[in-house]
Amino acid sequence: MTIALKLFELVDGKTRQISFSPAVWRAKFALHYKNVPYESVPLTFLEIPTTIPNMCKNLTSPTVPTLQLESGEGMVDSFAIAEYLEENYPDRPSLFGKTASEKHLQRFFESYVQSKLHPAIQRMVYLPMYGMQDEPNALYFRSSREKSSGRAHDLITGNRDDNLRELKENLALVHTQLLRTGSWILGSHPGWADFVLASAFVWFNACTPNDFEEAILDAYDDQVIRNYWIKVQQYVY
Repeated sequence: MTIALKLFELVDGKTRQISFSPAVWRAKFALHYKNVPYESVPLTFLEIPTTIPNMCKNLTSPTVPTLQLESGEGMVDSFAIAEYLEENYPDRPSLFGKTASEKHLQRFFESYVQSKLHPAIQRMVYLPMYGMQDEPNALYFRSSREKSSGRAHDLITGNRDDNLRELKENLALVHTQLLRTGSWILGSHPGWADFVLASAFVWFNACTPNDFEEAILDAYDDQVIRNYWIKVQQYVY
């Protein structure tokens, strides 16, 4: 069977086996939840600017994730990809729910994850991500992160104890919601909000599993977040 869709995703430069980008994983979770087959096209940081425009002629400023459609055109941005899947596979489980309000609330949660969880995770995975790259990609990664953060290489990670404290504080609302629902962020079934959160967890775990264990899974004395992570695994492949 020919698979019409191709997903361009970011992998490490040394093994080319580790998919760690949270933006990419949002698209992957959406595809997996919708049970839509696709072909993965793994790329390193330095391969993205040349490979994607060569295969998707409509894109001149490529990024990941990019979903190449049956037409050959590329679609960027995980949320746009999720909307495309929702529109084109309406018979599959819904990512956003039945109403516009549900969708808007999930986008609000997306903003919360990006603003409250991502920064500390980003600091904690910086050095592991750097170590996962081959030399050319490591040079690119270091220079681009120094430029975007305005900090020298050895200062980007910040203080580990501060990062752990920030994550636990900002994870509190997530923990409370999972306690309340007893299952997923949305309740009895997952959706976009869950996949945004799970993508942050996959990113953290892929880069530094021991820190992920301490900062996320062991952040609270109960098993609520650990059980949530176990349930997420059915969509991680």
